[in-house]
Amino acid sequence: MKLRRWICFLLCLVLTVCLCAPALADGELFFVAVNDTIPLTLSVFPTYSGGTLYVPYQVFDSQPCGVTPSYNQAKQTYVLLSRTRQMIFDLAAGTVSDESGSVSTANVLYRSGILYLPLTFCASHFGLKTTMLESAGGYQILRFTDGSEVYDDSLFVEKAENLIAYRVRQNQSGSQSPERPTDRPNSGSQGTQEPPAAEKKPATVYLAFTGSETMRASMAALETYKLHGTFFLTEAEILADPSLVFELLAAGHSIGITAGEDDEDLSDALTRANDALCALTCQKTLLALLPAEAEAPDSYCVFHAPSSPVSAADAAASETAHLLVCSENTEADLYTLFSAEARVLQLLENADRT
Repeated sequence: MKLRRWICFLLCLVLTVCLCAPALADGELFFVAVNDTIPLTLSVFPTYSGGTLYVPYQVFDSQPCGVTPSYNQAKQTYVLLSRTRQMIFDLAAGTVSDESGSVSTANVLYRSGILYLPLTFCASHFGLKTTMLESAGGYQILRFTDGSEVYDDSLFVEKAENLIAYRVRQNQSGSQSPERPTDRPNSGSQGTQEPPAAEKKPATVYLAFTGSETMRASMAALETYKLHGTFFLTEAEILADPSLVFELLAAGHSIGITAGEDDEDLSDALTRANDALCALTCQKTLLALLPAEAEAPDSYCVFHAPSSPVSAADAAASETAHLLVCSENTEADLYTLFSAEARVLQLLENADRT
C-alpha cells in the first residue's frame, strides 16, 4: 500500500516538474518572428502552467504588429498598447484592464524573477495569431501574424533558416557582432610615448540604402555585422524586382520609399511607390527619402539625403549624428564605421538624424 502511495507521489512530482519547466529548455536560443521578419532573439524560454503557454515579457520587445510594451516601475504596471487597444497589467494588484476599462484577474507568472504573460490571452486581444514553429536546426520560433504576412509557416521557416543559423553561430562564438577590425601592429619603437588623447564619444551613424541593383550585396554585408538597415525603393524598382522586397522583409530590414531621378512631382512619386508596395505586401510604409531641399509631405516620415555626399569616414569622425546613404561599397563602409567604433543604427521613424 505504501509502495503505491510512493509511486503516485513520484508521478505527481514528475508531472508538476514537466508542466513548470521551460517549454524550450533544450535549445540555446529562442526566436521571435513578426509576420515575415525575425526581429528578436532571446535566451529565456516560454513555459507551460496548467496547460497554458506563458512567454517572458521580453517577447513583446519585438513590438509584434504594432503592439508596443511599456513598464512603469514606480506604478508597478506593464502595458501593451496598440493604436486601438491596450492591456494594463497592475502587477501589484494582480489585475489587468483593457481599453474599455474592463478589469479582470491577471494570470501572470514569475520564473527566476522574470515576468511571464499568457501568450494567447495577450495576442488575441490585439487580433494577432501565434504559432510555435521549429527550424531545421531544432530551434523554436514564436511567430506573430496579423494576416499581412507573405509566407505561410513552412515557407517562412525555410526562408529564415540562414538567418537563424547565422545568429546561432554568433551566439556559440560568444559574440553578438563580428570581431571589430584590430589596430595595426606598432613598429616596436621604444621612443617617448605621447600622452593618451582624451576619450572621444563614438559617432552615431544611421544607415539608408538606395539602388535596388546593389541591395542584395548590401544585405549580405549587413548580415556579416549582424545589422539591420532601411532600404528605400522607387515604384519602378518595386515593380521590377518584387522578390527583393520579400527578401528584405524576411531578413528583418525596413522598407522605405523614394522618388526616381526623373520624377518631378515627388509627392505623387511617393504615393505611387507606396501603392506598389501595398499591392505587393498588403502594407504601406511611412518612411521616405528625398533630396536635401525637397519639401516633406505631411503624411510621411521624411529623411533628407545630404546635399553633399557624406563618406563613411566623414560620418565616423563626426561628433553629431549623420545619415549615411549607401548604394555601393557597403562592405567597405561598414568596415570603416566599425574600425572607428561608430554607433551604427537602423533608420526608424523616430531617429534623431542630421
